[in-house]
Amino acid sequence: MKRWTKRLVRAVTSAVVGAGLALTASNALAASTEGACDVYVGHDQYTAFFWLDYHTSGSFDYPDTYRWRLLGTGLGNKNNVVARVKTVNTGGTDSVKHTYISGDNVPAGSSSRQISNVRVSRGSSMYGAYEFVFDRANDSDPRCTGRTKSV
Repeated sequence: MKRWTKRLVRAVTSAVVGAGLALTASNALAASTEGACDVYVGHDQYTAFFWLDYHTSGSFDYPDTYRWRLLGTGLGNKNNVVARVKTVNTGGTDSVKHTYISGDNVPAGSSSRQISNVRVSRGSSMYGAYEFVFDRANDSDPRCTGRTKSV
């Protein structure tokens, strides 16, 4: 093999290995847990997809962002969102670590909300709980609730 070919193979191999290590480290630190709920009114379906993004550092999980996507027939721009970070309490009521309550102004489609200054011990199970109220013009507003898987 020619000298320039060997150098090229070494350079490509180093880049691929380095990228693989960076990707592995990144994936080990950031994650999300998700859930969805829907409600039917007559033949119309209203659906909410929900994600709780978080990262891990040391012995804590740090919730970073609530994300959601709202879909439905004739969905308006005055939807409501209540999102919470909760920890599992096997002996009773789960603890609330953070709450976001929107105004009457969440548009249809995708939106998100940042979470700050919250940490959950890795010894606890954490999850996202959510409630969505779907805005329908000149009609009652259906709602759905749910939770993500515990992490």
